[in-house]
Amino acid sequence: MFSEKLARAIDDGRFEETELGLLVPSQRVMVSGRFFYGKRGEELEYSDNLVVTEGLNYLVGVALKGTTAITNWFIAPFSGAITVQATLTAATFTATTTEVTAYASATRPAWTGGSVAAGAVDSFAAKAEIAASSTITIRGAGMISASAKSATTGTLLGASRFGSDKVLDTAEILDIGYGLTVSAV
Repeated sequence: MFSEKLARAIDDGRFEETELGLLVPSQRVMVSGRFFYGKRGEELEYSDNLVVTEGLNYLVGVALKGTTAITNWFIAPFSGAITVQATLTAATFTATTTEVTAYASATRPAWTGGSVAAGAVDSFAAKAEIAASSTITIRGAGMISASAKSATTGTLLGASRFGSDKVLDTAEILDIGYGLTVSAV
């Protein structure tokens, strides 16, 4: 019963965007994510992200409805000066955010999560590496299941516009980690 009510609340848009994440008041659940990012050798910054509706539906489906789990996730940097909306999806990510593709890796860098504990998991010990192949500006990132740069398939878990733009010259590296927390409220 809980799973049906949570899934229905998300599908119907009955959740609130808060400073701490997405709150589903009727089910007393908060879902929040956070990106940590920084140029190699500089102090890391963090940016709370929006777990989008597509990501929420995926989480509820896997946890409570038997949806097949996605085992590989990727970090997709973007340069668009956008405000991330709950309606953003994997299909619209590349065009809406202006995905950055001018970096050394042939694909989006893999997200490597640590152990799940206390309702949370993160990749802060194994951050994704974006090594610029030309001068680029990165304004944010998404957590997505398709590995190909500019792919419009897969599932978008969440995305964030960073608090500060990161301009990388050729061969400079931006490290990006991602963590997700689900908590009762």
